[in-house]
Amino acid sequence: MGRSLLFLFFTLISVLPLQMLCENGLGIEASPSKVIFHPSTGLCVVRKSNTDPLSLGPCSKTEHWKYTPQKILTIKGTYFCLQADEIGKPAKLGIICTDSSSRWETVSDSKVQYLSSKASDGSTVCLDVDSDDVVVTNACKCLSSDGRCEPGTQWFKISDGSKIKITHE
Repeated sequence: MGRSLLFLFFTLISVLPLQMLCENGLGIEASPSKVIFHPSTGLCVVRKSNTDPLSLGPCSKTEHWKYTPQKILTIKGTYFCLQADEIGKPAKLGIICTDSSSRWETVSDSKVQYLSSKASDGSTVCLDVDSDDVVVTNACKCLSSDGRCEPGTQWFKISDGSKIKITHE
């Protein structure tokens, strides 16, 4: 009986992807979950539905993200990736994640971190938040060398989910 169980275990781990085993609690986590954190508000990027724009909300309600070596932010367990559309428009989720609007560079001015991408017209944009807490893309405000900018709404961090203090709202 012991040999057949051992054989079954090794057959399973050779057939199932490591991530699937880990997500089912059968091993160590392959890559830590990330959150898109907005430090100046203490909130995270949340998705209310597939049709509503992304917005800021409690980190307890955030999606778990994966930040790939290709600099693509995808919602873990889905094919959705974060995309820039046009300046002043909400950032969107898409499933064709191969163009420059799906690549998010982390840019730092030594104090804070920004997420920048290319809009559909080729201009460089940064993730931003409008007055209704909707996540939008706008021209990057704080990447000049003069250091006289208040980062506020464009300050985003890709953080390990375990490092963000989640409060119950």
